[in-house]
Amino acid sequence: MADQTLAKEVNERQILRFLRLFGSASRADIARHLKVTPASVTRLVNGLTMRGLVREVQPGAKRGRTARDAGRPGVALALNPNAVFFLGVEIGIGILRYALIDLTANSVATSDVHVSRTITPEEVVDAIAAHIAMLEHDVRYAGRVHSVGVTVPGVVNLEGFVINLPILGWKGVDLLTPLQAAVDRPCFVENDAGAAAFGSVYTMPELQTGCSVFLVMGRGCGGAAVMNGRLLRGASGATGELGHMRIARDGAVCSCGHRGCFESRVGLDALARSYWGTDDLAEAQFEVLSAEVAERFSSGDPAAIASVADLTDWLKLGVVSLANIFNPSTIFLGGALGPVLSLIIEDIRQDVARGIVPGLPAPEIRLFSLEPYECAIGVAAIAHQRCFDSSGYGPYAPGQSPRRRWL
Repeated sequence: MADQTLAKEVNERQILRFLRLFGSASRADIARHLKVTPASVTRLVNGLTMRGLVREVQPGAKRGRTARDAGRPGVALALNPNAVFFLGVEIGIGILRYALIDLTANSVATSDVHVSRTITPEEVVDAIAAHIAMLEHDVRYAGRVHSVGVTVPGVVNLEGFVINLPILGWKGVDLLTPLQAAVDRPCFVENDAGAAAFGSVYTMPELQTGCSVFLVMGRGCGGAAVMNGRLLRGASGATGELGHMRIARDGAVCSCGHRGCFESRVGLDALARSYWGTDDLAEAQFEVLSAEVAERFSSGDPAAIASVADLTDWLKLGVVSLANIFNPSTIFLGGALGPVLSLIIEDIRQDVARGIVPGLPAPEIRLFSLEPYECAIGVAAIAHQRCFDSSGYGPYAPGQSPRRRWL
């Protein structure tokens, strides 16, 4: 019985994933994809329809229609977008951003609230619980918010512990346990850059296979690798601290306490030290720093040219190392450093192609921009993916027993 229940759940998830990727399909399409009998698909689809997850829609034109498909087309099936929702929350500096996505992984609601720049974990939990309570009083979402993902701009492990979040002064904080108790549904905590990276890949079918590496550069330098549609996590879940890759023996002290980190050479602080001679700038000055240096670079300012050249050399070194380690098909570069990156992207592409292990294909290097709700939508997408995952990859941390593990 247990084996039959597991097989049923796996097949249900495969049907939902197939419909998410292809929009709609007939029962015959699904049977061929799952390699099961039409009768089995009918039983599975009936169960999903009764739970409101799948609905019948007008059949669309079939690509690659063959002779065996001739005749009256079958009724098409599609996901019911409003059946269930997934909430993503980004904990930023002085702000909480919320994003709600539906069963088709489309964003349906975003909002933000300004909070103290020294907000405590307890205050964050209370704020998220209050937001969910508000959603429960909205007839559109009541009883249908399935799970909650939260991002932080720091190091997080699989158990939901915030190992180090220097910007907020959090260290060794168990955020997951009180959060899950407060909201009474599955929750998880992710690094913000990793969530943004995953969300970007999740919405691009062409990146569902292979390997993509994301590098987000601002005051810090975060990143992530997404392989075959999955966020690479490592033994304890902290993979993605690409900014703390050691590329030198000396230099300014990094936020992690060490010297020679990639982050201390390519972030906004490094650019400030190089251009202004100090990283003791106001927040407003950091916000315009990259655009200001890029403008002065384009005007021929020698100081700006020297600063950009220094940053470029270190960035090339780090990106070549990432290319050799991950062998990605695509490397995405973005973040607050964007204006400077746009000036040097071609130079980076050429040097990376020359600098990687001979014989390896050079990765495509693209620029990307982070929209205001990118992290919140990304972590909501991770919650969404965990409900669609049929591979046995555990969606929750060891020891957790959330009441709703499945839709």
